Amino acid sequence: MAKIKAGDDIFFTVTMAEVLEGQGLYEDALMIYKILLDTDPSDASLPVRIERLKGLAGRGRKATVRPRPSNEGGGD
Repeated sequence: MAKIKAGDDIFFTVTMAEVLEGQGLYEDALMIYKILLDTDPSDASLPVRIERLKGLAGRGRKATVRPRPSNEGGGD
């Protein structure tokens, strides 16, 4: 994501951060959550989201969901 500075004519939403998070772009999502928290410190969900993403962004990789084993070809 490009450098963003105060006064830029842009806005962010939780939905935008969630989309980035779903794409594995944790650092970008984290930045948006931090901006949103600065804008609305009363939103109690933002610190939780930030703490969760700090670990993921630090590892720099997407959390993986392990595929469920297939029962195809099983001998029942």
